[in-house]
Order: sequence, then structure tokens, then C-alpha cells
Amino acid sequence: MIEPVPPLRAQILELADAQCSGIITEAEMETLERLLTEHPQYRKEYLNYVFLHIGLAGTAGTRLQSPGSAPPPEAVETEAKQQAVRSADKSVFSLFLVPAICLAVCLCALGLFLYFPVERQDATAPLVADNSSQYYFDENTTPPEEVATIHEAMQSTWELLGKYPALTDRFQPGTVKVTSGNVGFAFSGGADISLASPALFGMERKNQGTLFSGTLSARMSDPQAPFTLETPSVEVIDMGTEYEVSVNEAAETFVHVLDGQVEVKPRGRLPRFFWTFDQPEDKPFTDLIAASPIRAGKNAKRVQGLVGKGAVRFNNRPDASLLLGNGGGKEVGTGDYSVSTGITVEALVVSEWQAPDVSQKKRPFDYDEIFRKEDGSYRILLSFQDDDKAGITQIPTVEQGPCLSFGLFLSGMGYSELDMPMDGKEGRPTVEELRDGKPHHIVATYNGWTGVKAIYIDGKLRMSHRFPVGTMIISGGSTPAVIGNLITERFDSLVGREPFTGVIDEVAFYDYALDAAIVAAHYECVKAGKDYFDGQLKKIVLQEKQGGNIFLNKGEKMKFAAETGQPML
Repeated sequence: MIEPVPPLRAQILELADAQCSGIITEAEMETLERLLTEHPQYRKEYLNYVFLHIGLAGTAGTRLQSPGSAPPPEAVETEAKQQAVRSADKSVFSLFLVPAICLAVCLCALGLFLYFPVERQDATAPLVADNSSQYYFDENTTPPEEVATIHEAMQSTWELLGKYPALTDRFQPGTVKVTSGNVGFAFSGGADISLASPALFGMERKNQGTLFSGTLSARMSDPQAPFTLETPSVEVIDMGTEYEVSVNEAAETFVHVLDGQVEVKPRGRLPRFFWTFDQPEDKPFTDLIAASPIRAGKNAKRVQGLVGKGAVRFNNRPDASLLLGNGGGKEVGTGDYSVSTGITVEALVVSEWQAPDVSQKKRPFDYDEIFRKEDGSYRILLSFQDDDKAGITQIPTVEQGPCLSFGLFLSGMGYSELDMPMDGKEGRPTVEELRDGKPHHIVATYNGWTGVKAIYIDGKLRMSHRFPVGTMIISGGSTPAVIGNLITERFDSLVGREPFTGVIDEVAFYDYALDAAIVAAHYECVKAGKDYFDGQLKKIVLQEKQGGNIFLNKGEKMKFAAETGQPML
């Protein structure tokens, strides 16, 4: 079996690591030069990596030693620098001197950028078809910004989770596992975090982190900068405060305020968005949680609800789509669809997806999107697919054929898809079973607290895969989310590329993973002709808005239950 090619950034850093370790081959060196010539956006990160490899050699030496047995840091650093320089000097300077062709590439890119500026599309612009390809992936998204730097790692052992961990003192979103000693991080948003081993800690964004397990202390270096710490059951929100937080094996959270005041908020259980399409015909579609508007394409038609009054029929045309509000952020990691420790996409569908014609010599590419947000490699995707999987990372690998695909970018792992074959094996449905004209409840989840990525159909788990506990999602960005299509911008038009065929109803988007029992309960509600919340959504929303937030002041301590986030007396 051919191993999948790592994501571009990871491939460059792997080659840089081989270069700095003195084991890079001539062919690999040529590949590295080509990638940096073709993708100049990664040059700065490459150079930072090389120089940090040299500058952090002393730190790396100490963290790979057992505490108390490490040689003097200055001796390690001196030797490491000399070795790194010896192994890297020739190739580093050859890359600095990439000839005029590199400059020409940069100027051409700049010229194209100036000639074709990309601006936010007018909401009234028409949707058009793009027949240049039968499937589409945008790989040009800028990686997330750095969220933190390391400032303490002496006599400690730690690692970044994932297949492509990088040795660096500057971190994009990711998860750190500390196995001995203490490790400190300075977040760019103004928080100083110190982790005591053993600990598992996720760096989500510049003003937010996640403590999966272990103990940390936090202090705000900027009194005006808020910082949110997520645990299995609560969010600790503060500004200008110093505190300690622990998460034990039972997933209970213990908070101790050392100075100032913190707010402790039980984690919400509502979806972030819920679209029932039950609005009257003279009213626009909105979601029931945030009341954000929807732009409906002219071939997205109101029909009788699969549950409730309304649903939407899509007819496989480019403008059969629902463009979801203005929840796109400014960059990766921002916006209403930016999630980290979990996600659920839930929908009720009647699929009329056309099964591929296996008699053809070349199998057709055919995607029917249920939900998609196309932020380059950081996309969120739930769709019916049939293609040859060329260039797409499947985890786990499955045979070619029609499937239900759930794609996410996971920190340290890159983008991958859980492709559930529609083959009738091992409890999975066939294409015919999902195209029987009846509503089917489809749920896709990822749970960073357990590492499980899963697909449920009609209340039952049909396929799953487990990643390392603590592996986080990286998502969000400037593009709009879409129900029933993939919408991208091309020059001055919005392009509909992969329209759905059939009816979609009761779509919900959560920033956490529904468990199997809740999924089964939602399906029972659907069978009874009710929404997922048994008609109690307004009551649940009111209860959550009223909140049960607790404020703790200097010297106060409190433990919070794992499931509910409520105080334990």
C-alpha cells in the first residue's frame, strides 16, 4: 500500500528536519528547494525552523534526558549548534541563493494577486456553475497564526502530539504532552501558562487553551486580556487573574484562585446552530439559536418538512444551496465555525444521489454535499462521495467506491477523511438503502477528549476511528459555510460546485461531540415526528441563557462535576 503524502507544511518541515540532522539525500534536497520555490509562503517558517533547530538544541537536549542526568546546557547547546551548522550550512545557503527564477515566481504571484484581487462577494451576486473539474479542494489557505511560545522547558520531557511534530519554540494550535518536569508557555494573547507533569494541554488560539488532564497555573501578563481555559466540564474565564486548575482521572475540575477573580461557566449543551426550515414562506430562513440569516439559492426550494413544517429540496443545480450567514472568521481558528475539542454535524435527509455507473470505464466523480465549509486544508466536510481518492488522505484507508465522507483537519495529523463505504458490510448501509425515498438521520462527530471520530446513521454507530486523546480540530476562516453544496469564490462570482440531490431538514452544528446515547435519543424523536429536542428547545435555551456561572475570588477553591459542571460540595 502506498503511504499518503504528508500535508505540504508537514512535508517541508520533515525535509528541514532531515536537513538539519545531516541525513537529507540529494533527491530530498531538490524536493525541498522545489517546494520552497513553488510555495514561498512557507519560506519564513522554514528559516525559523532551521534557526530554532540550532538555537533550541540545548533545550532539546535537556528535555530528552532524564531529569537530573542531563549534561550542562551550555555544553549541549554549543555542540548541537556546531553539529547543526555543519549539517545545514550548505543547503541553507543554497536556498538563500535560489536564483532569479524564484524572484520571478514571487513577482508573477504578486502580479496575479494585484490583477485578480479577491474581495468578499456581494450577497446579491448570482451563483454559477464551474465545469472545469468534477471535484474541488482549495489547498491555498494560510496556516493558523502562532498562538504561544515556550519560555520554560529545562529538565523536563514533553512532546507535541501528532504524526508530524516539529521542534520549535513557537507553536501553532496543537496539543502538548508533558511527562516530566514543568513546561511554561507564553500565549500571544497575554497569558503565561505553566504545566506540571503529567499533563495534556491543548493550545487552541492566542487567548484560549484546553486542559485535558493534569495541573496548570495561569497568570495574566496583560490585565486587560481575557483568557479562557476549557476543561471536560467547565470554562474558566478571567482577566488579570492568577489561578490554578487541575483535572483528575474522573474528569472532575478543581479551581483555586490565587489572585483576582475568575468566572467558571458550565459547558453548554446546546448546538451552536440549528436550522429547522420551519419559518413561514414569507419569512427568510434563520437558525433557531443565533438567528443568523441564510441566503437561499433559487434552486433550493421550500417543501413539506420531514419533521415540522418545512424542509429544503435541492435539485443538483449549481444554485441549489443554502449559504449560512456571515459566520466566517478573518483567518483559520476564528469565526462561528471554529471548533477545537469536538464537533457534531447532524441532519435529516432524503437522498436521491445517483449511484455511479460501474459499467463505465472511468468511474464518475460525484459529490453530494450535506454540509461543507471550505477553508483549504482546514475544511469541514460531510458529503456523499465517489472518486478514486487520489491525493486525499483517508484514515483509515478503505477501498474505492461510494461512501459517506466526514473530513476534518486535526492538529499534528493534517486533513483526513473518515470514509464510510456504502457497501452493506459490517452493519453499513448500501447506496440503495440510503436512496429508498425515506428520511435518514445522519450524524458525524469528533471527540477530542476521547480521540474518536464517528459516523452514525439512523441512531446507530456505523463506522469510527480513534486518534490520540487530546488531538484537536483546527477549523474556521473567511469562507461561508454551506448546506447542500460547495460554494467558492471565483473572480466576481460565487461558484456552486457539488450540489445535493434530495431533501435536507433539521440540520444542527455543535462545538462538541454528541455521545451514542444522545444520538439514539435524537433518532427516536425523529421517528416520533419531533425535533431532536422533543419540542423543548426554547426551554433549554432559556435555562442555558440564565446560566449557572460562578464567580470565585482570591483564596477560594471549588471542585466541579465531570458531567454537569456543577459545583461539588
